[in-house]
Amino acid sequence: MTVGVFVLPVHSSFASAPSVPTQTDDGLDPVNLIFTGYAPSWWLAQNLVGWDNTAYCSTPKTIGGAMPNADLEHVDSVGFPCLGPRDHVRIWDMGYSPVFGTWSIGAVHHDKLLCNPLCHHVVDSWENAERDVGQAFASVSVAESVVNYTLGNAGYYQNVYNDGNATLVVLKPPQTTYSVMFNETGLAGGTLWSVTLDGSTILSKSSSIGFTEPNGTYPYSISPVQGYNPSPSEGVVSVNGSAVTELLSFAPSSSPDFTIGSTPRTMSAILGETAMSTINVTVMNGLSGNVTLSESTMPSSSSISCSLSPVEVLVTSSSSSRLSCTAYGVGSYNVTVTAGYNTDSRSVTHTTTVSITFALPEADFTITTLSPAPVDAGKHAVSTITITPVNGFTGPVRLSVEAPSNVSCEATSPDIIETSGNATLSCSSILPGTYEVIITATSGSRIHTQTISIAVNEEETPDGNTSSSLILGIPPTMIYGILGGAIVAILVAGLAMANRASKNHPMGNSTHKIAR
Repeated sequence: MTVGVFVLPVHSSFASAPSVPTQTDDGLDPVNLIFTGYAPSWWLAQNLVGWDNTAYCSTPKTIGGAMPNADLEHVDSVGFPCLGPRDHVRIWDMGYSPVFGTWSIGAVHHDKLLCNPLCHHVVDSWENAERDVGQAFASVSVAESVVNYTLGNAGYYQNVYNDGNATLVVLKPPQTTYSVMFNETGLAGGTLWSVTLDGSTILSKSSSIGFTEPNGTYPYSISPVQGYNPSPSEGVVSVNGSAVTELLSFAPSSSPDFTIGSTPRTMSAILGETAMSTINVTVMNGLSGNVTLSESTMPSSSSISCSLSPVEVLVTSSSSSRLSCTAYGVGSYNVTVTAGYNTDSRSVTHTTTVSITFALPEADFTITTLSPAPVDAGKHAVSTITITPVNGFTGPVRLSVEAPSNVSCEATSPDIIETSGNATLSCSSILPGTYEVIITATSGSRIHTQTISIAVNEEETPDGNTSSSLILGIPPTMIYGILGGAIVAILVAGLAMANRASKNHPMGNSTHKIAR
């Protein structure tokens, strides 16, 4: 993967790269984020959408004696700013390196507020917060890649394990944009007109419409204006390091005519798929009859095949045809559809161009799991996780697990699979029930999840009783039998003692004297 003039190998160390700090000066936080390419802290903060400044309530942390240059948080949906639960990241600018470019490092964790009785934040995860940062950058266009990088700082920090694999994000610098102006002549003052450039439409009643675009090639079209014919009605603008101005003219039209357009005008498709665009023909000034359609491709190539259906449309107020294209090799093509109206008295021709890019399917992977068979309380349920490459995927796939609080899961073995293979997950619970465990597989910006169900039964004893029906590990029937026998024994012993006492004191042998 090339960024600037250097190559970043994935999941390895850089021979000539600068030394990356592995933890904060106090030894409590591991470094688990590396940002390279063009990655000053202000650019990172600008592209971490949904993350807000939290320096005002953050505990001071330093790396090499320097305070962080950005201190941000992303609050959970049930949390509160500063209090949490939340992801909390600190970012330090590291300057410029010929290998890393303008680079930064970060330490991110997920924490929650604990009061016992003094309130303080408690870290409960490094990996989940690191994953959230990676996902945030994977969704923005300035991130060129999001990959794993072995930093070698695995261990327990604040009693929470960090696996030693940092997330490395390569960012592109901000793009320079240039003015693209469309100036018209011919329209009556105050007439509403519009230009669509690369899918964005701007309307105006003035004589100019302006856009800003970075270097590139962009298709444009001019929307029909009743009573006028635009010239040109569409085209392509090339931006190459300077501002561009396109001149348009609108001529009054009283003759029957039509316009032609395509939706969409720009498409991307996977090699082997069919790219389709709708060709719209719209009547102006009462035109009637048939319009014949044809297509041509630039560059001309046997690697792409296109067709129109139908090839002739009866124009009323609006009619359409479907352009379908299939490619047999990767590449970008401009397909021009020409619409011709011919009668004995006049001939009218208009065109529209559709830009199509065909690419190879994106390399990816799939994750499959099998839910384990039910187990007794306290026993381990083991599930197999399978990673399968798709479309030539290669690279490390990191596995992580999220389980309910009353389920204990060991780390997957292994926790990183290179390209393809199997891993096992072992979970247990002492409480009967059915639990869902989420397994997340991550490789750069590719993230897939699977959910397995774990059924935990009440533990069954050899005599058929369940653990919840035992009393001190003894079946209730045996307990009741023992208690019943004890009660009977006590009663029998009491009757025997009473009988013995009555024999020792007979009423007939008593002598009574009565005083007079």
